[in-house]
Amino acid sequence: MPKLKCTVEQCVFNHNTLCRKSNIDIDGPLSKSKKETTCKNYIFKDVDTLNYEFAKFDETPSAHTEVFCDAVKCVFEKDQKCYADKIEIKNINNQSKPNYKEANNKQITHCQTFESKD
Repeated sequence: MPKLKCTVEQCVFNHNTLCRKSNIDIDGPLSKSKKETTCKNYIFKDVDTLNYEFAKFDETPSAHTEVFCDAVKCVFEKDQKCYADKIEIKNINNQSKPNYKEANNKQITHCQTFESKD
């Protein structure tokens, strides 16, 4: 499993750059760049999600997380899994606190580790 670092602080699963989910899904089957990938598990942390989502955490935060990946043009993807040693998820514009309208959109996240096969 890749070592995961997530700097998307506004995600309900983020805990000090670690993920509280035992696995995540990276989307972007047509991606040719990092900014075209997204974390499908991203959920904006706000008052409405806090009570609901705390009951759904898979485990305590971990540096190692299984990563399923649909970004088939990435050099680290094989059979819909990520085989990078480490993976980093970031806000697309490196904003630590995007505005509320942006924050509810999965498109603000991206896989910083993505490298195109082309």
